[in-house]
Amino acid sequence: MRVLVTIGISLLALVVLAACGPAAPVAGFEASNVTGDIPISVSFTDLSKGEIDSWEWDFDGDGIADNTEQNPTYSFGDPCNCTVTLTVRGPGGEDSVLLPLIFTPVKLVADFAADPTEGQGKTTVNFTDLSLGRITAWAWDFNNDGTIDSTDQHSSYRYTRNGNYTVVLSVSGPYGNDTMTKADFIHMTGCPT
Repeated sequence: MRVLVTIGISLLALVVLAACGPAAPVAGFEASNVTGDIPISVSFTDLSKGEIDSWEWDFDGDGIADNTEQNPTYSFGDPCNCTVTLTVRGPGGEDSVLLPLIFTPVKLVADFAADPTEGQGKTTVNFTDLSLGRITAWAWDFNNDGTIDSTDQHSSYRYTRNGNYTVVLSVSGPYGNDTMTKADFIHMTGCPT
């Protein structure tokens, strides 16, 4: 009987001691700059509670840790319906929390400026790209003849004849394209006809 009582008291003591161990951490975080067009850089701030030894961030929902800093920054470069997961671990166990994020590309908008837009005699005009969006290619037609005159982002063109010139800029990128046409945008006088 004494042996059973001793075993019972010992088991009770083990249960009490186990319950007094460290509690599992509770994962939590917030993200700043979560709306906008890609590419976008997002800062994550750990708000987890409890004793924590390690942080694992999965930014693309593939189940693989992308970062182990407590408060990381991550750049999202492609459109996604992403689920960001933070897993924290400590002596008492682990916990995870997730946050869904949606990033969409900005619509491409072609635009440009020129200096000068009027000239007398042979004149070189400098064109500046003002387009918006993730652009990887530019195509300029400086005299609206259907021929691409330049593929540089910013370019120049020498006008040598009188006339009013329509200028066309087409831009393209991984998420679309756009074209801006400015009719009779450049005015030249005093040149050979």
